[in-house]
Amino acid sequence: MKILIVDHSKVFRTVLHKMVEHLGHHPISVESAEQAVDVLHKESVGLVCAALTLPGMNGITLCQQLRSLPQYHKTPYILLTSTDDQRLRHDAFEAGVTEIQERSDAKEFTERLSRFFMDEQEEVHGKVLYIEDSQVAAHIIIKLLLQMNLHVDHFLLAEEALAAFEKEDYDLIISDILLEGSISGVGLVNRVRNLTSHKRRVPILALSGMDDPSRRIELFRLGINDYTTKPPLEEEVRARVRNLIINKQLLDQVEKQSQELYEMAMKDQLTGLYNRNSLREFAPKYFSNAERHEYPMSLLVIDLDHFKNINDSHGHLVGDNVLARTGEMLFKACREGDLAARVGGEEFVLLMNHCAGEDARRRAEEICRAIEALRPEGVTVTASIGVSARPQGKSVKFEELFKLADHAMYEAKKRGRNRVAFIPYN
Repeated sequence: MKILIVDHSKVFRTVLHKMVEHLGHHPISVESAEQAVDVLHKESVGLVCAALTLPGMNGITLCQQLRSLPQYHKTPYILLTSTDDQRLRHDAFEAGVTEIQERSDAKEFTERLSRFFMDEQEEVHGKVLYIEDSQVAAHIIIKLLLQMNLHVDHFLLAEEALAAFEKEDYDLIISDILLEGSISGVGLVNRVRNLTSHKRRVPILALSGMDDPSRRIELFRLGINDYTTKPPLEEEVRARVRNLIINKQLLDQVEKQSQELYEMAMKDQLTGLYNRNSLREFAPKYFSNAERHEYPMSLLVIDLDHFKNINDSHGHLVGDNVLARTGEMLFKACREGDLAARVGGEEFVLLMNHCAGEDARRRAEEICRAIEALRPEGVTVTASIGVSARPQGKSVKFEELFKLADHAMYEAKKRGRNRVAFIPYN
């Protein structure tokens, strides 16, 4: 990209020149606004960086000259100044200046240019739900969104758009506020923000032909993320759409990473079952629910027999595979609402909702036989299983039932292993 640098100071021009070259772009340096205008007529420039104080016309007047040329209506213009005069800054933005940058802060200016070039080069991808009942207006916006390589689903009515929104995932909603049909743009915003799923956070860009401050405030209170008037400036829409989609996708990424970190903290990485931390967090809730709603609950403590011998004889890789296959089997044995966890090297716990003691013992026998039948890596594996149960009508804590089931597991080992022992709660 060609960058036009306009500054009366040769030293400052040299610094900016090297800075732009370092960022991989082509600088054109001049000392006056008149020279800059001459360059603008001869070259195709992608960005202008001009000082406020220049020989002849100043940087604000130069910006006005720039904006008078059709090919430079939308070209970014950075004004370099050290003044904090609010009136002057207002005049600069009125003239079409894109951004005002502190002239003496070279580090900040370098970072600003780096961000600008990264933003220009970075493509945005996503799916847009667009609601507009004017075909003329829709044609302009759809063309713009397609040029940005975005997928667009366009609907004339909010009712149709909401039906699609239930089925599909979108990165952005763009909606006119005044729509035909029974649901207006305001109604659409209200319905989306009242959802209980993650979709309620999808960003919304509102469009309106009326620049009414009270309506704008109402829309922001309802939950829109951005607002622009019709007919919209294409570059403005492009920038707003891009920012909203990028921010939404960054938030999605953060939430995904947060979920992954949570699972790493709460799941056993080898077996995919919950770990001891999860059991400590979830078990009290299981027991309080069982007591509140008066249903039985059972607990199994499962310990693989002679597991140390498996590691010593066949190696730790085989031992890991034995644990992984056992975890997979226990996960499949869980009904909806059950919880399986690995709580030690070869020890597992299975919490079973709505399961009385005798039923739990039968299920434990089935699990005991299933573990023996696994034969991972051709190795015979057996387990000793202890069972205890919370009877209806009694207040029992997880620690109490676990202690009984753990004692029952050791009883199973004493009786010869590869068996189930049941100690009821009295």
